[in-house]
Amino acid sequence: MKILGIETSGKVASACILDGEKIVSEITLNTKLVHSVMLIDLIDMVLKNASIDISNIDLFAASIGPGSFTGLRIGVSTIKGFCFALNKPCIGVNTLEALCYNFYSSSNFLMPILDAKSQKVFAGVFRFEDGEFVTYEETSVYDVDRAKQMAEKYNPILLGEGLDVYDFSSFRLAPKYLQYQRASNVAIVAKKLAEKGKLLSHFELVPLYLKKSYAEGK
Repeated sequence: MKILGIETSGKVASACILDGEKIVSEITLNTKLVHSVMLIDLIDMVLKNASIDISNIDLFAASIGPGSFTGLRIGVSTIKGFCFALNKPCIGVNTLEALCYNFYSSSNFLMPILDAKSQKVFAGVFRFEDGEFVTYEETSVYDVDRAKQMAEKYNPILLGEGLDVYDFSSFRLAPKYLQYQRASNVAIVAKKLAEKGKLLSHFELVPLYLKKSYAEGK
């Protein structure tokens, strides 16, 4: 199975091709270039680097959130467009779960943290147990103080873009090169979900919004 995975939930823009168990092509950018400008070019480059035509992709996968409203809309709409045009299935992957795959096989508790603005974060607490992804604290919006209480309780490895915004320096932090989202993680989780039959049509793929946008809040 050939999977095209994309990650646009935050500052990172990433695309990859997973062929079976092998990542054959991946590009990840953590720059100030906006996703709407870069994403299609990234997808085109990973396809060319893998010598694969987009018509040969079996499954399309996107990080669906939580995360940036704009980034999620761009990523999800792009994947929906490909699936509609090619009549192919898709899968949406929880951003925090995908992030945890930076530490797959670790026995530590893992706590991804993304900025939700106004002293709030998107977070959860998870762990890999015998290769299975187990949730201890659900993906949700938490006050920063509540998130720190969770970190004190579980003593997890912390990762994610929220660490660039809020001070969690008194806890165990992942090294910078393992803190950020990657499209290959999205594709790997999508493969596992596909094996469980959790395929979606382009109609069913929607972003995971856990809070109102700034405009909606006003």
